[in-house]
Amino acid sequence: MPKPVLNEATIADYMKRNKCNREDAIDLIKYDIAIENGEKTEYDLTEEQRQNVMALNRKIDHAKTGKRTVERKPNELKVAIMAELAQFLREDAMGQDYEDVELTNISRMLHFRIGNKEFDLQLIENRPKKNK
Repeated sequence: MPKPVLNEATIADYMKRNKCNREDAIDLIKYDIAIENGEKTEYDLTEEQRQNVMALNRKIDHAKTGKRTVERKPNELKVAIMAELAQFLREDAMGQDYEDVELTNISRMLHFRIGNKEFDLQLIENRPKKNK
């Protein structure tokens, strides 16, 4: 948009667009010219007001929805596999002496000890490959 110029055509345009008299249109044009040139106007904020606005903008509270947790349906196959592995290590394994066998996450993690060493066994189900 071109910078406003104080001439009769601009005054007439401002009077028509703003539905105001000639003096008000001239004041508006002068104000617009001052704004375009970066001059101080009577409506500019003082330095203290500007600092207050900046401080308030930093402290805006945003809508907090809270922590949303998604309840996942348990994967029955993984739960069954982990239960069988835990039972096998507790009762049927013959190669080592497995101690403190426990399911730390029923569908994912199995924790056990052999002597003074501790182990975690993690079950991961891979996603199916995408068809291209």
